Amino acid sequence: MSSPNKVIIKRYEYIDAVKGLSILCITFLHFEKGVIPNWLNVWIGMFMITAFYFTSGWVFGLKQRVEQPRELWSKRLYQLGVPYLWFGLLIIAFDVIWWGVGLMPTHILSRELYKYLTLRGLGTLWFLPVLFLGEMIFCLLKSSKRPWLYGSIAFILSYGAGYIYYYVWRPLIVHNETFQLIDSPVRPIVMALSAWPIIAIGYFMSVRTSGRIHALNRYVAGIAGAILLIISMWFVIAAPFKFYYIDSVIATLLPIMGFIGIFLLLSGGVITRFFGYWGKNSLILMCTHFSITMELLMAFDIYVLHHRDFSGPRTIIYFIICVLLTYPMVWLIKTHLGFMLGKNKRHSNNA
Repeated sequence: MSSPNKVIIKRYEYIDAVKGLSILCITFLHFEKGVIPNWLNVWIGMFMITAFYFTSGWVFGLKQRVEQPRELWSKRLYQLGVPYLWFGLLIIAFDVIWWGVGLMPTHILSRELYKYLTLRGLGTLWFLPVLFLGEMIFCLLKSSKRPWLYGSIAFILSYGAGYIYYYVWRPLIVHNETFQLIDSPVRPIVMALSAWPIIAIGYFMSVRTSGRIHALNRYVAGIAGAILLIISMWFVIAAPFKFYYIDSVIATLLPIMGFIGIFLLLSGGVITRFFGYWGKNSLILMCTHFSITMELLMAFDIYVLHHRDFSGPRTIIYFIICVLLTYPMVWLIKTHLGFMLGKNKRHSNNA
């Protein structure tokens, strides 16, 4: 019998599909070099990371509760901290081999190790500490006695910190190695300050609209989603107005809502199952594609095929190869190395 305090939610396939499409887009943009138009690159870049923050808040809303800070700390430290530890060690081992065969300079190897230890992350591993800190900030604010007051203050402070970081601090570190070392532990905190408001938006939209969205006819949801996608693209190609980056915020959020509608339309379909598979295994693809698989394919392209640069249509082929190569990685890790994902009986929920 389940505990009366434990909230059990239905696993909606569109949530995994959103995450799956997002991680595939992240991987695609890392490989793609000069193939798609710039506006499409910008548009994809707006939602591919934001979608993970948004769905995190959306799942909190589906649960109709936000864990207490101590509870969330224990749960997410295992679910995000353990993968950061093990995948980081895996990437470092790969880097040591790369260094041993002469494909990585010593100073780059040292820098990678420092980034790992300061939670800046190796490659795309930066996302795990940022999501962890972002969720903790949101949880602390939501569980406070005056969440709206403290949340408003935190949002203003977060926006101010982000402005100072990107427009004052970042220009200073470009040619200063000491400042770059200082920046490594600072950057995850600043990025978390920009992540928690998206988590909060996902939560409140889920609480207020998820029931209505689930009740929508799949065709109506799909048409609404498609309309939102078109509008969001319009904002990127030719924004009708600019006012304190409001256009960027809208262009970030509309694709996410559009994807929810599209995935409701495709619920149970083959395409949705494909995206859903990568949503369930997004952590593995995220942690391995940039620092391991892409390095191997780039080395093959340069040293075996003797291409001078990694660009053009063949990068799309390498993207497809990367995805295919990740399937056996998923099987190996989930079958024999599940501890790398922070899975045990107590923390087995993937929500």
